[in-house]
Amino acid sequence: MDTENKNNIILSSLVVNGLKLLCSTIPLDLTRKLLLNCVKLTLHPDASIPPVPEIYFKNSEEAKQSEYAVITLFALATKHALDMLSLRQLLEDQQLSQVIIDELVRTYEEHRQDFVLRQLNLGHYLPNITDVQWRIMADVKSSTSSQSSGEVGFHINLGCYHPHSGDRESIVEFVCNTEEIHLLINKLKDVERQCEKLAKE
Repeated sequence: MDTENKNNIILSSLVVNGLKLLCSTIPLDLTRKLLLNCVKLTLHPDASIPPVPEIYFKNSEEAKQSEYAVITLFALATKHALDMLSLRQLLEDQQLSQVIIDELVRTYEEHRQDFVLRQLNLGHYLPNITDVQWRIMADVKSSTSSQSSGEVGFHINLGCYHPHSGDRESIVEFVCNTEEIHLLINKLKDVERQCEKLAKE
């Protein structure tokens, strides 16, 4: 059975059971080595990483399952931008022991920035625009020019706010005239109508 939490992250029973083997079937000292090995495998999957034989010596199958579970957990946590508290809550929902929760959260937090940078290098994703800022630009007479075209322009800035820091990131900026802004607004209204139509079907 798969387990879902309020972050909408679903952990398969294979992952949950693999995490539960840590600090129990696999002792704490080997668990720590396995976690560090998982970090290396996550950050450098193409590199030739020498195996740590003592991890697999007694419980090879369990160690491989736990390794898979940890790498999967770190990948999902990074993808969903979980912070320490969210990850801890997710793990507590799986009824894991406090010792392994502490170890997993500590390891994730120590390497979170590296995980994020690694994930940014994978594939291509479209920006999520959630904010629009704009200002009017007018061509007016000045002390150096006695003529004005009378054109009004718009400076548009599309961006988003980071969910954790609240900082705004500018994604794209452009300038357009009155006619172009009307065309853009009409096209966006067409998109809105299509979305409403699809929602009713």
